[in-house]
Amino acid sequence: MTRSRDRGTESFVKELAEQNKAFWVGRDVRLDADAPPEVLLSQIRYRMRQGVYNELRSVELIAAWIPTVREREIRELLPRQLEDEQRHYQLLRQRLRELGEDADAYEPLPEWQALFDWLVACRARPTVEKLAMFQFAGETQSCEGFETLIRLAKDLDPETAHLYRTQILPDEYRHAAIGRQALLLLADTPERQAQARAACREMNVRVFGTYQAHRARSDRKG
Repeated sequence: MTRSRDRGTESFVKELAEQNKAFWVGRDVRLDADAPPEVLLSQIRYRMRQGVYNELRSVELIAAWIPTVREREIRELLPRQLEDEQRHYQLLRQRLRELGEDADAYEPLPEWQALFDWLVACRARPTVEKLAMFQFAGETQSCEGFETLIRLAKDLDPETAHLYRTQILPDEYRHAAIGRQALLLLADTPERQAQARAACREMNVRVFGTYQAHRARSDRKG
């Protein structure tokens, strides 16, 4: 019975990953691969400035979540993620300073602030939902987004591409793996699987709306 249940959970997690990937086809509007080099570089810089904010808020939300995750196997993985997010924050600030930018001048969109405020408040939700949203859906999509950024930046700004490829992306894949591990452990009933699926959908829809606002601002201000 346990082996059958495990196989069912593994199939669910694989199916959910495919659904998340399908949602994002054609929807990551943060960078325009067909833009002229100067426009694309401006978009990359904007994304880096926004990344400083994202990493700092990620530290906040992981810190808020840790006391509410009762499952020891998962809770023990989160302090390492918190440390990673803090390190990414410092790395991006340093790189922006090297490029002659004010690393702390970024003003987040209200939509982006609201997204992280909502995530912090999700600490009250069940672990299967929290980690389905942020680690499984959010961090996996971040990995794909960073792969795109690295590919587009490698000729325009090789040092930044190298930073993302060697210092940030490997950690993001590990964070996404925490989400997968959480679902394999916890999404073992139809009810919990329904919770996880709905949470992923909620996260994807919210993030997509924020990406649209991000792109509109990037195009307007550069």
